[in-house]
Amino acid sequence: MLSALPYAGCARRAAPLLRTGFMLQLFYSNRYDVLVDALLDGLAQAPSSPWTAQPVIVPSAAVRRRLELDIAARQGVCANIDFGYLAQWLWMQIGGVIEVPPRSPFAPDRLVWRCYRLLGDADEARSWNASPRLRSYLDAADAPMRYELARRVATVLDHYLTYRPEWLLQWQKGGSIFAGSAADDTGPRLVGASGAAREDERWQAALWRALLGEVAGDAHSADAATPPAYRFLDEVRSLDLEAIANADWPESVSVFALPTMPPLHIALLRELSRWIDVRLYAMNPCREFWFDIVSEGRVQALDVAGQLDYQEVGHPLLAEWGRQTQAQLHMLHELTESAASGEASYFAENAAPTWLAAVQNGMLDLRSERDLDPKPQERGIEVHVCHSLARQLEVLHDRLLGWFDEFDDLQPSDVLVTFPDLGAAGPLIDAVFGTAPTGDTRRIPYRVTGLPPSQANPVARVLLDWLALPERNVGAPELIEWLRVDAIAARYGIDAAALEDIQEWLAAAGARRGLAPVVPADSAVPVARHTFADALTRLFLGYAMPEGGEPVDAWLPVEGADGSDAELLGRLASFVDDVDAFARRCTDDLTPAEWTQLLLEVLGRCFDGGVDFADTLATVRDAVDAMSEAMRAGAGDIALPAAVVRTALSEALDDPARGGVPWGSVTFSSLTSLRGLPFRIVCMLGMDDGVLPSLARADEFDLMAEFGKAGDRQRRDDERNLFLDLLLAAQDRLLIAYTGRSIRDNAPLPPAALVDELLDHLARVSCDEDASPADLDAARRAFIVDHPLQPFASEYFDAKNNGKSGLFTYDPDRAELAALLAAPARDATPPFFAAPLPAEPDERNQPVAFDDFQRFWRHPARALLRGRLGIVLSDAQGELLDMEPFELDFAGRDALAERLLPALLNASPGDDALARARRVAEASPELPGGATGAVWRARELSALRGLAERVRREVASGVTRLPFALDIDARWPGTGDVALFGPFDEPLRERSEGPLHLQGTLNLLTETGQVIFRYARPSARDYLAAWLSHLVYCAALPEGPRRTVWHASGESFELAPVEQPLDQLAPLAALYRAGRAFPLRFFPKSAWAKISDSDSVAQNEWASDRVRAESDDAALRIAFRGTPLTLDEPFGTLASLVFKPLVAHLRSAS
Repeated sequence: MLSALPYAGCARRAAPLLRTGFMLQLFYSNRYDVLVDALLDGLAQAPSSPWTAQPVIVPSAAVRRRLELDIAARQGVCANIDFGYLAQWLWMQIGGVIEVPPRSPFAPDRLVWRCYRLLGDADEARSWNASPRLRSYLDAADAPMRYELARRVATVLDHYLTYRPEWLLQWQKGGSIFAGSAADDTGPRLVGASGAAREDERWQAALWRALLGEVAGDAHSADAATPPAYRFLDEVRSLDLEAIANADWPESVSVFALPTMPPLHIALLRELSRWIDVRLYAMNPCREFWFDIVSEGRVQALDVAGQLDYQEVGHPLLAEWGRQTQAQLHMLHELTESAASGEASYFAENAAPTWLAAVQNGMLDLRSERDLDPKPQERGIEVHVCHSLARQLEVLHDRLLGWFDEFDDLQPSDVLVTFPDLGAAGPLIDAVFGTAPTGDTRRIPYRVTGLPPSQANPVARVLLDWLALPERNVGAPELIEWLRVDAIAARYGIDAAALEDIQEWLAAAGARRGLAPVVPADSAVPVARHTFADALTRLFLGYAMPEGGEPVDAWLPVEGADGSDAELLGRLASFVDDVDAFARRCTDDLTPAEWTQLLLEVLGRCFDGGVDFADTLATVRDAVDAMSEAMRAGAGDIALPAAVVRTALSEALDDPARGGVPWGSVTFSSLTSLRGLPFRIVCMLGMDDGVLPSLARADEFDLMAEFGKAGDRQRRDDERNLFLDLLLAAQDRLLIAYTGRSIRDNAPLPPAALVDELLDHLARVSCDEDASPADLDAARRAFIVDHPLQPFASEYFDAKNNGKSGLFTYDPDRAELAALLAAPARDATPPFFAAPLPAEPDERNQPVAFDDFQRFWRHPARALLRGRLGIVLSDAQGELLDMEPFELDFAGRDALAERLLPALLNASPGDDALARARRVAEASPELPGGATGAVWRARELSALRGLAERVRREVASGVTRLPFALDIDARWPGTGDVALFGPFDEPLRERSEGPLHLQGTLNLLTETGQVIFRYARPSARDYLAAWLSHLVYCAALPEGPRRTVWHASGESFELAPVEQPLDQLAPLAALYRAGRAFPLRFFPKSAWAKISDSDSVAQNEWASDRVRAESDDAALRIAFRGTPLTLDEPFGTLASLVFKPLVAHLRSAS
């Protein structure tokens, strides 16, 4: 950067041929294409050597790309042109006279490290530590806070170098910039400084002198302590022709469309123009002399103070928004007052009959749009009020389609769409513009450009995440997301299918956290549980050991990977080890060289370097190299924490010089990326309150903010000028959208202040001077389009509107949905089951498995959908959780019981089954770790042991299994006038009655009856399963004890003998057949609540606003679609039929 200047002698080069008659030439225009024509005319003046590239200075990568395309379009090729940026180019020219390094030591990215190191020095001898405010901040600051302060200080000092060199020269001599200082120095002094400003000046001056001393090193001459730009300005005036020839300067330079230039840069160009042609091409929105116009508020203030002289308003928007451009052009205008200067201009009006053109032409001629006769008939400027940014994009999509229909010659490349926060808008852009299928007439080609690499580059995102690992916990889902990054997946050979398997394995192994915490080697902290390393250990043991293997130390083998899966498990372990090793290195403070080595190593180790990812990796490596070079130059060998390196790397990745560039499609960019380029249509989205001007303020210690002057680049002026530039860049249409309605209650929300100012101006100039407030409001609203919350709202399809209100859409799906919503209410949705399904082949002769019979009664609707229609409704694969368990959930209890109960039940005399179960429980992944896990483990072991003891007592006399085959005479239940299946009762009755052959096996039969157990509190399904097993048991062994006992965790119940079990099974068998043809209105949970408790409890079980209820079941929603899903009379009849006999035989066995 030009603001930084190294020290010492002169560099001598071979002298080129010299030309005379050099001058500074300034060309103004309000049209970009006119400036391009003028630039081409200037470039056509061939240099003395045809092999010499002609330098062209541009403000951004976007202007460079556009110039390349424009020059190639007009000349056939863009060649032999050396594009560059002003500061870097001037630095090279200074290097022709004064020896300078390739990069300035005072460039902000280097200066920040010197400031960071110096601010970390708490030595009281350092003068800046005498500032109470600064010292108190630094004492409380950690390393990231100190780096943030250093970055802000470096930026402020860089601004001083560029805009206030006289201040730095005063400080260099030990003086002060404020009047009343005791320092013995000369130079202009500032008055009116506060005590805080004087304190800030003292520590900044001391820091600046320390920085100068470090940069100058052992050279103690006055030249060594003077920045090269200032030395150059002193020396260039006394150089002879030989020295100028040795400087190897180009014969000419073209400076194209820079929105701002600091006074220092202008002074350097002026001196260079004595020896080379300097051609300045500047955008000027006004052809009149407008350097004395001021805003209306300023005029009023001057008038009140009696100081109003030659100032006038001119055009209020230009005066209010164009202060930065005004000061810039004024400085350039003063350059042309010398004899060796020239000035030319060409201005063109916008001939379109729109208010947009009227505003632009009003600024061009400094006249009011109110004087136009006739007034424009087309708006040209549209302000759209929406409920969210997503709605703004939906509105934009339809509006662009409308413009493509309106303008036959409009191309996608003629459209620019800007956002204050492009990163937040990126996913929404893809959701709205990227979903139309290829070939669809509604598909608009688009490109998002200028996204910061720290957000857009997947490798950069992951690397920045990894640098933050010492500061935070990483959940297992986040580590899985890293494996979804293509460059990582390719490096470790893990595709999408393999990743699904990995998630299942890790969930079963209890993985919750990504990485193990770092603990001292001699710490008493127990083995970390629920980490990836913990889960992988369990999975490797499960692979290596036989099924049901015993715990190994603190790990219980978990079965998952088998056979060829071992290789995949190894690749996963390699990835986890690599990330874990990097995270452990990041816990240490490292020198810049060590950080560089570590970052480059992890890029090579963890990311695939193939062709597909070469550009992505190269971007990150370049940023690492740039950061490393800056750190070594400024920070030396001080140790830096990962948090500081992460921030610095993010800044290096998001270097503004990268920027966005225009594409041959609709271009989405940030507000600043494509500044200065014209487009036929410019759209500014997200212009909400607080955006322009932003709420950000200058640093509290920035003395330029308190003592500003013309030519300074102030944030608020820059943002106002940015809005003006975008308004002037629009040739045909300007669209502005903002969130003007609350998505919750439709309350109005204000737009950005500059949008408000624009609307107020349009309202004033489109009305007569004596217009009433109502007329002004109506005129203002003429430029505003209010959009409904939903894109399918009926307002978009109102035939009376005919698009005049600005509400229209090209989406036929929205039109169809709006028509459906507007249509009169129709009868209920057609039922999913309009009639019973046909009878199954050989239905009466096929035996029925008892397991299927039980499964049907557990959930009749799900059994019907699955058994007859093949509709399988299963719970979605559970996601990996990112929090360690602090309690045992239902799934964990089931898994633990499945693992421990067999051991406790099958324990032989003298076998210490409890000790073995305790070891298994301690190593199980379901339980929390630490003391919490010990409490849960003791509680569950006690409950499981109690259940096992009760079951063992029941089966102590021996256990038998009973295969059975029952012939049941299925009979339709007597239900009176209640039709269980509505109009289909009679046909279903005829199909369902008759013999039904039920077969299966009963387990755990003892001398005293049937034993059933489950580690859970009894639920409706448990009572129902026990009842059905009991009926079969009584029917299969009518001479047996006919007693069934069911043991749960903490309670038990038993069922008394049933005298006529087949009579109880007969209606259930008939309903089983009917329920496999048409939905049966039997809902077990609600039915049990109704019979065992009350109707109100049943209703709460059926429907709830707070928790998932039985009526929310997806199978019920499908099977009973189109019919009322309520607890009606058929439901009550079926509940009584099934559960009342059960309750009559139910006894407590506790």
